[in-house]
Amino acid sequence: MDDPVQRHPTRSEQLDILASLISDTVTNDGAILDLGCGVGYVARLILEKRDAISIVGVDRNADALRQAEENLSGYKSEFSPVEGDLEYISECAIPDRHYQAVYTALTFHDLPDAAKQEVIGYAAAALAPGGFFLLYDRIRMTDNALFPLQQSIWNRIERVHGAAMRTADSFDAYIEDLGTDNRPARLEDYLSWFPTAGLNPQILHLHGNVALIGGAKG
Repeated sequence: MDDPVQRHPTRSEQLDILASLISDTVTNDGAILDLGCGVGYVARLILEKRDAISIVGVDRNADALRQAEENLSGYKSEFSPVEGDLEYISECAIPDRHYQAVYTALTFHDLPDAAKQEVIGYAAAALAPGGFFLLYDRIRMTDNALFPLQQSIWNRIERVHGAAMRTADSFDAYIEDLGTDNRPARLEDYLSWFPTAGLNPQILHLHGNVALIGGAKG
């Protein structure tokens, strides 16, 4: 199964890290919650590493969920789709289980900040004691003076991998390109929101301005 989003040359490594973290830590018959599962690409990465687990995949796009079921047809008993909008997560018909892991990949930047916080709180409440919440998403850059360093990182990624990440000619152009629907949060926001929800945060992987953040439930 090919990555449905191929614009980020370092994305495949980070998603494999995400899948490995889950496959290495979840016990047999453990339940996992995928918030924003799309066509099932990350779920497939996990199930290819560990098939003795079950994944509940939530997405607001019914067509994407049907494609996920098709892409995961070899794992019918392990994958359960749920149609629901994360912006209104309390209204989603997510099975009430003690999930050993909850993860989300490149979905949070579509949500308003208030919804981000609500989803983090929901994930924390859904986790079993000792469970993990893993968030993979873009981080909002906020410092004009440091932006040339970010541009240098983007340029290096393009030189090394032969493909570019999101780029911009200036900090102002970066902010303008974000628009109103592309709403990545700041790193300091996540490091505040996780503890508020009862999760101990840790930056697990950061490349460019794309981060994998883990939160452990005490």
